[in-house]
Amino acid sequence: MKKIRIGVPVLLILLLAGSVYYMVDSRMRIIDDYNKKLLKAREAVQNGVLTDGLALYAEALSIYPSVEIYTEVGNVYLDSDDFQGAHMWYEREFVDRYPDAPQAYEYGIRVSLAAEDYREAHAIYDVCSKREAMSENIQKLIQPVWYTYELLYGNYDEVGAFSSHNGFAAVRNGERWSYVNQDGESEISDDYQSADVFGEYAAVVDSTGAAYYIDESGNTKFTASQFADTGESNEQIQLFRPIVGELALAYNGRTWSYYQMETYKRTFGGFADATVIANGIGAVTKDGTAWALIDTKGQEITGYDYEQVVTNSRGILCCTDALFVMQNGKFWLIDTKGNKRNQNAYDAVYAFEENSWTAVKKNGKWIFVNSLGEEKELGVFEEAKSFSNGLAAVQKDGMWGYIDLEGNLVIDCIFYDAGSFNNKGVAFVKPTETEWNALSLYRYHTD
Repeated sequence: MKKIRIGVPVLLILLLAGSVYYMVDSRMRIIDDYNKKLLKAREAVQNGVLTDGLALYAEALSIYPSVEIYTEVGNVYLDSDDFQGAHMWYEREFVDRYPDAPQAYEYGIRVSLAAEDYREAHAIYDVCSKREAMSENIQKLIQPVWYTYELLYGNYDEVGAFSSHNGFAAVRNGERWSYVNQDGESEISDDYQSADVFGEYAAVVDSTGAAYYIDESGNTKFTASQFADTGESNEQIQLFRPIVGELALAYNGRTWSYYQMETYKRTFGGFADATVIANGIGAVTKDGTAWALIDTKGQEITGYDYEQVVTNSRGILCCTDALFVMQNGKFWLIDTKGNKRNQNAYDAVYAFEENSWTAVKKNGKWIFVNSLGEEKELGVFEEAKSFSNGLAAVQKDGMWGYIDLEGNLVIDCIFYDAGSFNNKGVAFVKPTETEWNALSLYRYHTD
């Protein structure tokens, strides 16, 4: 009995050793099989036998899948210029197997760039960013095409600014105006004599000469007959400007006045010209030559001290806490109380489109200034405009392109004119001397 009790543990040890040997031997044979298939796959691809090579790669991956070999297989498609196969490998195999691996997205972006499908490259970048799989390599890959674009639509004779409210823009073909959205789709196709920037509503004049406001569906919302002129004249309103806040600005054929939207009553006015009041600031002139700043109640903030005031593409005088006025033939940057932000006089200026930098001409050279009055030079240009959404239009050799905030020319100067970018990466440009198109940055439109 003793001998039997001693022999049992020995037997267990022998059995355990045998099973370990078997597992090690089995794994070694699997690894050997994997390496042989991988070697044969590479040899087949090197000899141009792609079908067999890819089949052998598939067998190897069924034994031991890895990001490295998935990338290697993908490169087989790329090296043979099979962009369709490469994209299918990325979409149906690689990213499906490794949704959190940066290498999968690196490969997908390389495929899109090789096929010059920049929209897809940005779409992959977006997915990668959302899944927090970003890498330095991905950033390097996307950087050269960060400002790639397409011309979506156009052939317009004249264009207005894109609305920050709904993205609509007024466009003119021939003698008539209509509205399009930033994807180029016609939103309001009625033919207007004039059409202004959309806020919640837009001011238009229709084919009969009637002035009124419309909503986003083109429905009439407020008509000239609703506004009661309690001033010196009861003449019919002929023109409206955009509604900002609670005030509408209207022209009766002789003067401009402000009307309360809740009651439709004239609150103050009788000006030769006036701007909409935004951020609590507007400007008016009684004689067309001297301007004063006013608040929302029509109270004068300054005297009629300025020869000119400068508004942006949406007709806004002050979209930050600073604005430009002309005094003694020069432009000055002032705050909302009329105080100068710096002591520099400018020969020409563009109003701020947002709280960023705008272009000013100083001593014959275009530079940039912010609302604090700080200045910086970003290059040598024949002309420049305000920054909007991180880009500013600049002119070189008679043509327009765009720079970023560091002064890098990111969109070549190939246009006859260029407008401001909205927050969806769309701007109007002139590819020809006579017609406007909408330029859309791919990275904002990846659907």
